[in-house]
Amino acid sequence: MEQSSLHASRFVILVAQFIDHRITADYFSSQFRNLERSDAEHLDRDIATVVGKLSVDVGAYRGDVNLLGVDYIDAHQLWRASGEAFRDLLTLQSELLGRQAG
Repeated sequence: MEQSSLHASRFVILVAQFIDHRITADYFSSQFRNLERSDAEHLDRDIATVVGKLSVDVGAYRGDVNLLGVDYIDAHQLWRASGEAFRDLLTLQSELLGRQAG
């Protein structure tokens, strides 16, 4: 269970960097995919659900607005989706840490 919290923290930190505008959407997208490949299987089920939902948004992101279509989102839309995921990840991670401590 502690491993799950560690892996969740990596997602929380990456998402926080993006929503705080410390990294670009393109960089966030590529790093999210790398982290997803290496850490997603170690996540608590509820956290994995949030990461999976954000993964869909990351997959729909297109940095080139000329490539946007009905099924694609831009950097601002990805930022908004990431903000929602960040809120949910923090809540779930807090609950996970509470279960570990209790």
